[in-house]
Amino acid sequence: MSHHYDVLLDVRHEDSPIPTIRAKQILDELPTGGVLKVITGKESTIKNIRTLVANNPYNLIEHNKDNEGFVFFIQKL
Repeated sequence: MSHHYDVLLDVRHEDSPIPTIRAKQILDELPTGGVLKVITGKESTIKNIRTLVANNPYNLIEHNKDNEGFVFFIQKL
């Protein structure tokens, strides 16, 4: 399923914790209601992204694995 997003963060070649740090930086700058699409190639990032969402005013709209990698759609609340 495809979702609307405002910013794309492609961190497929970055190791943890860089994808999570960069996602947090972008989400902090997004206006309320903004959506960030994160693509990572590292399975180790899944837990970190989920923790980031759980501990901040964000909503994980969707998380899946497809031909791009591990894909997250995160909305800033």
